[in-house]
Amino acid sequence: MTTAFSHTVRGRFIAAFHAQPAGFLLAMATAVAAGVALSVIATGRIWMVNWYRVSPVKSVIAVIAVLVGGWLYKLVVSL
Repeated sequence: MTTAFSHTVRGRFIAAFHAQPAGFLLAMATAVAAGVALSVIATGRIWMVNWYRVSPVKSVIAVIAVLVGGWLYKLVVSL
């Protein structure tokens, strides 16, 4: 995943996806989180999330699906 992060930071999104799709998505999520943090710092307005509406089980299943999907992609591409 470090290779995917490295490519994403340099703007090589296709190379990042080919290196590790899950790593690319994680790098993009990190960039979004950094943007939100900068927005909070600049404006002083805090973004609120209604955590009661976010299902922990569905969130865990989504993360596992992304990680397994990235792993399967790497297996298929390497064949």
